Amino acid sequence: MYNIGIVIFDDFTDVDFFLMYDLLGRTTNSWVVSILGTKSEHRSHLGMSVKTDGHISEVINQDVVLITSGKRGIPAALQDGEFMSALKLDPNKQLVGSICAGSFILHELGLLNGLLLTTNPDAKNVLKKMGGNVQDLPLVIEGNIATAGGCLSLVYLIGWVAERLFDSEKRKFIQNQLIPAGQLEHFEELISSTILLAEQESINRITSKR
Repeated sequence: MYNIGIVIFDDFTDVDFFLMYDLLGRTTNSWVVSILGTKSEHRSHLGMSVKTDGHISEVINQDVVLITSGKRGIPAALQDGEFMSALKLDPNKQLVGSICAGSFILHELGLLNGLLLTTNPDAKNVLKKMGGNVQDLPLVIEGNIATAGGCLSLVYLIGWVAERLFDSEKRKFIQNQLIPAGQLEHFEELISSTILLAEQESINRITSKR
């Protein structure tokens, strides 16, 4: 059993968290999902309260750490000393991922210095001004770090986690129930090719540096 930690904060984007949590919750025999934050509960952008399972410092015990997003929540989190100092991530030992503006946090932690990343389109220019090498791509992989841009790109991010920990069959088991009726083949090609391309480009960049 793997341990997966989802990092939240006040004013997190509802769809980013709830879709992520739902997708991961579709299997109960492969991993344990913990919601981590700085408080016993955090309130979403739309006012939904979510109880946490532990403090954000527990990310160190997770095999996978996924960071949610938030138009107001991310700027506040970046200014929160407790939040940022407790995020002790090690991509050499963990899979680390973010959705949309969650990549701001990975960038500020120095995990993507000089590397490629993506975010939601509205935040692209801000992250560029901060020094981020932002790509117009739904999924960017740099070794054990993946950033996804746009809320619906969660299917790629969670698919990446499932394939890294298990295989494509695990990904399909998680995702196929979400696919619109009559379009399974189309979406499977889109999801599988997006993850494969991002993985291959990551390998090519690593190889070229040797």
